[in-house]
Amino acid sequence: MLIILPNHLCVSGITTWAINTVRGLEARGHRAGLVVHTRAGEEVPGFLKPYVVARVENAPDIGHLRGCLDALIPVYRSAIERMYEQTGKPTVVSPNVHGDCYGAIAAIALESPELVRVVSWIHSDNEYDIGVAQRYEPMIHAMVPVSRELGASAKRALPERVDNVVHIPHCVEVPEECPVRVGLDGRAVRLVYTGRLCEEQKRVSALGHLARGLAQRGIDFELRVVGDGPEMESVVSASKGIEQMQVLGAVAPEQVQTHLRWADVWVLPSRYEGQSVAMLEALAFGCVPVVTRVRSGASDVVIDGQTGLMVDAQWDTTGEEVGAMLCDGIERVMGMDIAKVSRNAHALALANHGVSGYLDRIEGLIERVIAMPDRAWPSDRRAAYSSDEPGLDESTPSDACDRMRGVLAGLAGKRVLIYCSGLHTRDVSEAIRGADVEIVGIVDDDPSKAGTGLIGYPIYPSSQIPELEATELVISSWIYENAIWNKRGGFEDMGVRVHRLYAAEDTPGAEIVEGAIRGV
Repeated sequence: MLIILPNHLCVSGITTWAINTVRGLEARGHRAGLVVHTRAGEEVPGFLKPYVVARVENAPDIGHLRGCLDALIPVYRSAIERMYEQTGKPTVVSPNVHGDCYGAIAAIALESPELVRVVSWIHSDNEYDIGVAQRYEPMIHAMVPVSRELGASAKRALPERVDNVVHIPHCVEVPEECPVRVGLDGRAVRLVYTGRLCEEQKRVSALGHLARGLAQRGIDFELRVVGDGPEMESVVSASKGIEQMQVLGAVAPEQVQTHLRWADVWVLPSRYEGQSVAMLEALAFGCVPVVTRVRSGASDVVIDGQTGLMVDAQWDTTGEEVGAMLCDGIERVMGMDIAKVSRNAHALALANHGVSGYLDRIEGLIERVIAMPDRAWPSDRRAAYSSDEPGLDESTPSDACDRMRGVLAGLAGKRVLIYCSGLHTRDVSEAIRGADVEIVGIVDDDPSKAGTGLIGYPIYPSSQIPELEATELVISSWIYENAIWNKRGGFEDMGVRVHRLYAAEDTPGAEIVEGAIRGV
């Protein structure tokens, strides 16, 4: 089995899942390995190196290929052919993260479908992952959602393939005995966050607000933030003046366990998840999770008051508000029998997320898809997900500019905000600039984008809408339009009418009306 990690050695839950899978399969005598992408001068770290069988060197950003897959295909194909020669069987391949990773495999499946059996892991609770699976369904042998909710979403989106949707929860190393923790009497409550430091998904701005809130409430605590990512500087800045908060940066996987054994509580302020591997690791070591109630993954393992706590934040709840909610959650935990909840968390992880049972399911999946017929990629369809031609990226339908022109024509003379600052908005920029309306700016819920600009317009957070004196808001997204549309009540309460470009039946995964919003 080959697992492709195209995100430049980004340490994440997907990386941990990939390592666990490859290491476990090799221990059971299977051929398995990772194909990774590296930047110029980037070396594979020691903990990852034993599992890497091929790499795309000097790799461009997977999100910036614009239809050119030439750097990917030869490396992918060589790794697939080597494994095919070693085993005498088709190579089971898992592309990940981006549609163009799938596109390179599609190009191979067009010419040599006998070489590959493609398995699509559905990692995240967003319409993108489902949309990519729909796009590449002709060559996919099985879809593997990592949570029950994602399984239901995949079946709704691909009703003709329900028999090939196989729910396999993530696994982690679970010690046989739950680590024992000393009672809270006379000491600080110990908190830890382990994971990627990004705002879009993880909403890490909440961590500084959590620490300040606990200090203001007079709660004796220590908070360790373990991980790295694009928001490292902002998290470090938020921790200044808070001596109880330490930002430790990235550590080796085995060191994460040390922090989990130390902590009483593990916190996660995410906007969306699939099934957080970091959360499962916390459970495994009896570290009580206090997490946001995202649609997917958390409810599989966090039974409120028994194995952890959930707080009712929404995708657009601010980091400050979520920080306060987490403070409330910490206070609730301190009033509970933490030792009992810790033992419950460990027992659940041991029963449902151990490595042995996971590998049994993976072996069954591999055996099943190898026995399936070839699935060639259709010769009349572009293999690449992206394109260098405007309007043809898979996140942007070919008639998107016409649709945007039509909606804006009906708003002539109005003050208009455009919602979402991603590829779709860039692709329809000509229609936006040429409209007979006053474009006030672009709205996006990623706080890191506030104060920046796109296609000549400033980007504002949605919380600022009432100040902008706009009357109309136009959703510039295809993949995420339905989820945004179902949140329109909040925007209308701010004084703007909301407009959409696509009919619900035209939107991929249209029945998926909740979930995270990313600017696409």
